[in-house]
Amino acid sequence: MRVLFVSWAWPSHLLPLVPLAWAFRAAGHEVVVATQPPLLGTVTGAGLTAAPVGSALDHAHLLGNALRPLHPSDGAEAPAGTPAAQRPGRRRRLGLSVRLAEDMTDDVVRLCTSWRPDLVLHEPTTYAAPLAAAALGIPHAPVLWGVNFHAAAQAFEREAFADLCAQLGIEDFDSRGMAAVDPCPPSLQVPSQHPRLGLRHVPYNGSCVVPDWLNDRPHSPRICLSWGVTPQWAGTDDHAQASARQRELITTLAGLDAEIVVAVASRELLGGEPLPDNVRVVERLPLHLVLPSCQLLVSRGGAGSMMAAVAAGVPQLCLPQYPSDLMPAERLAGTGAAVSFGDTPPAPAAVRDTVELMLRTPSFRAAATRLRAEAERQPAAAAVVSQLADMARDFGRRPTDR
Repeated sequence: MRVLFVSWAWPSHLLPLVPLAWAFRAAGHEVVVATQPPLLGTVTGAGLTAAPVGSALDHAHLLGNALRPLHPSDGAEAPAGTPAAQRPGRRRRLGLSVRLAEDMTDDVVRLCTSWRPDLVLHEPTTYAAPLAAAALGIPHAPVLWGVNFHAAAQAFEREAFADLCAQLGIEDFDSRGMAAVDPCPPSLQVPSQHPRLGLRHVPYNGSCVVPDWLNDRPHSPRICLSWGVTPQWAGTDDHAQASARQRELITTLAGLDAEIVVAVASRELLGGEPLPDNVRVVERLPLHLVLPSCQLLVSRGGAGSMMAAVAAGVPQLCLPQYPSDLMPAERLAGTGAAVSFGDTPPAPAAVRDTVELMLRTPSFRAAATRLRAEAERQPAAAAVVSQLADMARDFGRRPTDR
């Protein structure tokens, strides 16, 4: 069987597809991963075959325009009583996803027409995949990252993608596909009536050489502070201001009797000034390597970080930065394995006090351990590969020359 994986070129969206792609390869299936040019090296670096689709868009710029931070740092606020349609930062619903689909869909259709996959798997916001699959009669399924906060977007899809559907000669499409491949523990996930294929989560946050210090047992509690792949985690385009806020939080946490591991995309984001001795800054160190040795993860609650910590059984402190962070953080806090500050901008001292509370409260670790056990009870990737292969074979697509 030929299986095509599709994602737009943002690491936290593409990386969750990799372990399932490996599982299909291990089961003897042909696998190709299609993405935009900026992440082709990430695909081949994971040992998979890459196919370029779309163009080298400025994804950071697109995200900056699409995502409005919860706590804007530039002080720009609409006057009281301003109509919603006139407020700064208002965005067309699914505007980013539509722009990405416009860039990728024609190439995905062409790739599918030439390579003829039997199954298309995709991350939830890459609509080029279900659109192409609908146009060509190929079975498809989304592979979720974690808590499915994107589910609410389905109500707006028909209107948002009407023009693309017309160009493809289809009346409509269903982005949910045959079933959702879901690595999220059921107690954490949003309930849904749509078919779900549970998948045991194997975190993959990229590849690297394991640093020597990870082989040594930490002498004090190890706390990981992660900014993920988003350069401006503090929600500002002012790099100096973002760096100052990040450093203030780091130095405040460094006042604890703990080792602080700061995971960043680049050290430059923190400026050049020295940090306290108990702070270790690491660039692009995969979280699935460091989290098993940690007592706590402090992050904005992005899906990749959250699920890596769930798999490691590590409690989490969530500092949401974007509206899409709120619901997953709330659900995680509901399991008892986390604390979330919600949409309240926390002062560094409040974060430090909460970290101290969590470190001395055993119930957080106990809840995180239960959540990890629930995640580990989900079916292994080999079983999910078999399920998807059977579903694809049974799929009632229209006759083609395939």
